[in-house]
Amino acid sequence: MRLSIKILFLFILSINFLFAQQKKKVACIGDSVTKGSNLAKGKTYPEQLQQLLGDGYEVRNFGRNGATLLEKGHNPYLKSEELEAALAFKPDMIVISLGLNDTDPRNWPNYQIDFQRDYNKLISLFENENPKVEVFVCEISPIFSGHPRFLSGTRDWYWDIKKEIEAVAVIHFHKLVDLYSPLAFRIDLFDDYLHPSEQGAEIIAKTIFDRIVPVRQKLSVHESIGSHMVLQRNQTNRIKGKANAGQTVFIEMKGGTTLSNADKEGEWAMDVDAMPAGGPYRMKIRTDQDSIILEDILFGDVFLASGQSNMAFPLKEANGSKELIKEASKHNNIRIFKNKVLKETNNEEWDEVTLKKVNDLEYFSGNWEKLTAENAANFSAIAFSFAEALEQEMKVPIGIIELAVGGSNTESWIPRRSLEEDPLLATYIHGWRKSDFIQDFCRNRAEVNLKKSKVKNQRHPYEPAYNFEAGYNKWKDTSLKGVLWYQGESNAHNVELHEHLFKTLIDSWRANYKPFLGKRERLPFYTVQLSSIDRPSWPKFRDSQRKLSNELKDVYMAISSDVGDSLDVHPREKLIIGNRLANLVLKHEFGKDNNADSPQPIYSYRKERQHEIRFSHAKQLRAVGSKEVIGFQAKDENGNLVDLRVVEIKGNSVILENPKGLTEIYYGYKPFSRANLVNEEGVPVSTFSIKR
Repeated sequence: MRLSIKILFLFILSINFLFAQQKKKVACIGDSVTKGSNLAKGKTYPEQLQQLLGDGYEVRNFGRNGATLLEKGHNPYLKSEELEAALAFKPDMIVISLGLNDTDPRNWPNYQIDFQRDYNKLISLFENENPKVEVFVCEISPIFSGHPRFLSGTRDWYWDIKKEIEAVAVIHFHKLVDLYSPLAFRIDLFDDYLHPSEQGAEIIAKTIFDRIVPVRQKLSVHESIGSHMVLQRNQTNRIKGKANAGQTVFIEMKGGTTLSNADKEGEWAMDVDAMPAGGPYRMKIRTDQDSIILEDILFGDVFLASGQSNMAFPLKEANGSKELIKEASKHNNIRIFKNKVLKETNNEEWDEVTLKKVNDLEYFSGNWEKLTAENAANFSAIAFSFAEALEQEMKVPIGIIELAVGGSNTESWIPRRSLEEDPLLATYIHGWRKSDFIQDFCRNRAEVNLKKSKVKNQRHPYEPAYNFEAGYNKWKDTSLKGVLWYQGESNAHNVELHEHLFKTLIDSWRANYKPFLGKRERLPFYTVQLSSIDRPSWPKFRDSQRKLSNELKDVYMAISSDVGDSLDVHPREKLIIGNRLANLVLKHEFGKDNNADSPQPIYSYRKERQHEIRFSHAKQLRAVGSKEVIGFQAKDENGNLVDLRVVEIKGNSVILENPKGLTEIYYGYKPFSRANLVNEEGVPVSTFSIKR
């Protein structure tokens, strides 16, 4: 009996020894991000990777603080004792994450030509020890704009190095691990703009784990996809979601089948062929294990309505909305997606749960819905009235996506990389809460909301890039007919800066708009000019918006100054603005013969005691609400503003009296303006100024 027990004991020991010998050895090669700068024991990414991989693996950390990949760099990993220890470990797998310190001016400008050679040399040293070693080449984690070397070369060299790393992986068929994308939107995890926190290390560990062990997850669709949605007619539409890595996903709709394989991260995407307006249709998405049924899908025209509080202004608070709300459910051809905000930016402190969700980019949520009285009442008044007017005219389904944040500034809607690559914007975006480039309202309100946060780079919807990262980024693959944009109140303190920001926003949204593989569609913007209110900077801002809409391609502007409120930044006459936007779309997207654009001064001529100004987008100008035209002023030789009388209206021209000594003519330039000149269709003339 004792002999049998001894034999059994020895057998168990031998089995355990065999399993121990069969463990796969993983060597993590890298710099301080790998070593775990300022992280507690057990929280470095290699330690967290060990927990994920389990007992079948042995993970060791061979990170070296400040290490460079370049052998001639200031702290070369190729000459380190950590490398000697890693080679002695004889790993089955190596995970290499080097390159951050090569962005140092001591390194990249001098030795960049050696980068691929040195990277391959490092790998070959491990291959000499174990010819079957699996190589995982990591794209380096982000460096953010607050880093002290960011603008002195690091920003640009970072992207050079990223390309070199990708080339090493592709040329030699190594497995590439993207550590940039999962962290690029998470500045909150980088106190010093370079080293990730414990949560950041966890994300790195999970990303590497998903490359070592194939991703297993339930079939799902992206949050922008769902029953009752509208897909853009006459264009291919991207449908995407998640599944097991490598799994084949099928889409069945209207008798046709499309298929694609999920990638190594378990993400799949495919393009549904263009279809004319119509529906409803049923879409089945399936794998060999799961299936999802999407019902009541329409094809029509899809618009994104974005901006700040005047775009978010709910229908139930708009003048004249009672009947629209009551009849909303009858509009079966209009579908809405309201991106509900986690918490309004009211003058109150946010709790820890809210702060954490904001950091995790969980600020917006929603789904596609058919109209009801309840959801219509809480939907954007401008977006709703726009959709109703357009659907009545075009007789096709309309999908409208509301994505707006009260008080948000332009910076918050621009992608981080566009901000960081701009020589001006990159100087203040990381320190936005103390920068007077940011309007004081935004800074002060954020201070209140974030008072309980202990995170250095706590996120907020007024932070540069936040609303792009948490919001628009979810919709960049959605085929759109256009964007409705009403924003600027939180940038009216600096007109010249806003001009730069708005151009950056337009360019960046269009650059990121990729609704289907291999092609970018045009993305027109239909903007709303700021209204009238008793704020002194607004006349110049309105004039600036006018000039921007004239300058930028496929940017059109609806006027709201005639329906402003002298005391309220949220005027209630919203339905007319939605209708004006609809008329602009009817003209510029569908070729309707109307004069929906605001009349613009195109010709100015002085003759004796009179001055003629001729306007585009008008056949017959007229005054509304008064027999006389109100709103013209001029600056005299002493800098005083004097009112000008309109002597006569001739078709698309106005004839003004012309006293001597006038240097500049203004129209609608009072902060709260009662200017009343319109074209034959009632479209107001914009605030403008012209030199004499």
